[in-house]
Amino acid sequence: MDHLSLFWVNPNRDKYLKAIESDFFHRVYRSIKDNTLELPPIPDVVLKLQQVCHSPNTRVRDVSALLLDDATLAAAVIRSANSAVFSPRTNRPCHDINMAVSRLGIQRVLGLATAHAIQSLKNNSHFSKECNALLKQSALASREFASTMALLCQKVKSYDDDMIALEVEKALLIGLLADIGIYSAIKAYQEYSDEGNYLDFEIASHVFYSVSKEASRFILKNWGFDADFIEVSLNRRIRKSTEDVTYLDVAKMANHLLMFRAKDEDIDEHEVEITLAGAEALYELSNLNEREFRHQINNIVNNCGF
Repeated sequence: MDHLSLFWVNPNRDKYLKAIESDFFHRVYRSIKDNTLELPPIPDVVLKLQQVCHSPNTRVRDVSALLLDDATLAAAVIRSANSAVFSPRTNRPCHDINMAVSRLGIQRVLGLATAHAIQSLKNNSHFSKECNALLKQSALASREFASTMALLCQKVKSYDDDMIALEVEKALLIGLLADIGIYSAIKAYQEYSDEGNYLDFEIASHVFYSVSKEASRFILKNWGFDADFIEVSLNRRIRKSTEDVTYLDVAKMANHLLMFRAKDEDIDEHEVEITLAGAEALYELSNLNEREFRHQINNIVNNCGF
């Protein structure tokens, strides 16, 4: 099921049981519970952004000054600030980093910077061939999952004007970071192997499936992301909500839509609760031909600098 983000995949039961009985599983799971799991090694500029963005005294120019230390990231932020997803209500082009940060907002800039860093890590890792391939698969699946979430969010809002709490750009970032824990799990496996231990990679991959949700929650919480990000990474609700549609609902609809379009045989076991607007959005996107569907989701993610 390569069309699904890794943390949504249902592992083979027998291999899953063997995986959770392994010494490696207990090692990773213990590190999560003890708050010692190694965080992904993101660039210093992103770490500094995380520090300043959570300070109540941070100003736009403080964030802009940090971004100027990374030309690639600064260009990506400006490109996002000019995209239809992140700035749907303005036609005025943005040419400098100060305007871009002001337009996007400090928290969106932090989300963008973190998502860029994680996508880069997944695509440029230096582990074993099998680990690198799995991370690249995760990067591709995350892009597809995130853009599908954003597209569905866009459609739901078009069918129901009251869905003002949902933001298309936040849905995109949530999808991109949803399986962030997979990197730390794979890095732990590489270190486990380097120490002279052996665990069949296929069994190890089921450890990744089983711990990636909790690992993602651990990382997102450490980096200060809110409950919307954490709920989607866990694929379960952790708080009471009075909203008709949450980002977790959008994520489940996106998963369902991708399963339907891929003719996944497990779709009959997948249940999703949707509102009338959600049903209309799913119906519209389910009936697009493959070329048009790919065009729409690729437009979203490519235009935002990913």
